[in-house]
Amino acid sequence: MPKLHDMRMNSHLRVAMAAPIRTEHVDLLRDLEPRLDLVYDPEALPPMRFPADFAGDPSFTRAVDVNARWRAALREADALYGVPDADSALLAEMVRTNPRLRWVHTMAAGGGGQVRAAGLTNDELRRVRFTTSAGVHGTSLAEFALLGILAGAKRLPRLAADQRKHRWPDRWVMQPVAGSTVLVLGLGGIGAEIARLCAALGMRVIGTSRSGRPVEHVEEVVAIDALGAVLPAVDAVVSTLPGTAVTEGLLDSDFFSGLRPGATFVNVGRGTVVNEVALIEAIQTERVGYAALDVVAVEPLPAGSPLWDMRQVLISPHTAALTVTEEERIVRLFADNARRLLDGESLRNVVDTVEFY
Repeated sequence: MPKLHDMRMNSHLRVAMAAPIRTEHVDLLRDLEPRLDLVYDPEALPPMRFPADFAGDPSFTRAVDVNARWRAALREADALYGVPDADSALLAEMVRTNPRLRWVHTMAAGGGGQVRAAGLTNDELRRVRFTTSAGVHGTSLAEFALLGILAGAKRLPRLAADQRKHRWPDRWVMQPVAGSTVLVLGLGGIGAEIARLCAALGMRVIGTSRSGRPVEHVEEVVAIDALGAVLPAVDAVVSTLPGTAVTEGLLDSDFFSGLRPGATFVNVGRGTVVNEVALIEAIQTERVGYAALDVVAVEPLPAGSPLWDMRQVLISPHTAALTVTEEERIVRLFADNARRLLDGESLRNVVDTVEFY
């Protein structure tokens, strides 16, 4: 990994805008860090279809001269704002054809996957620092997690079924979330925010993290391989885990069979962490009473997946993180990291180039 003095730039940093960005946010970047030389070519960037659409309209094509101009700018930049065309192959091409490139910021919180897919050599990974937008989505994803926990505790599917049938049954007990126990898998920025909100509602929070360090609002931190001892005591589980070779299929039949019957499961991390066959079986046997999934193993979720038709399942199309403020938050994060790079300080959200998260 490059040392700080290796990463320090001269008095200015030439940044090529490789992902769609609004003109007002280009202006904001210039205001936040005047030492940036921004190369912004609106003609070369696909239009956004919705807020934070960093891939842009898939039907977009560049004129030959515009494409040549844009690629030349990418090959002459010190840093890239975004992965060009959200294309890992193009990212690899730019790393290999631009010897002055030292930093690439990926727009996704899980941008490490794009870096892994680029198939860069160890020397290339040492030369270029990659960062992600992790942390800017913490509040919105924590709110979705809370939605799932509350829906499970209040038995939303039963309420919805009764309403559809115009049925007013005898009164029945709803479980309070206050006093319940939630397990948060992964205590990074998103997990820490989930813990804060859950604790504010009176929940007891257990968590897992690689470091094992204490986290505010988390009463107990356990190792991932020691979960068997706590699973029977939890009422809800929220996964924020990244998709890596280590986490793939981690939440399997042993995990779900260890839960208290009727537990709620929420996933706002990566769908590949879950063995979906095991999850479906757990829902069918009511080991999982309710599941709120913002992510699934294969996206879009295949039309034939049983998850679509399970009344105990809420499917969100990987959109829980999206807010109207996401773009500005990423711009501010990028500006802060640019300042750090120029001043020789450590960058935030550096991609681990071993596990790529």
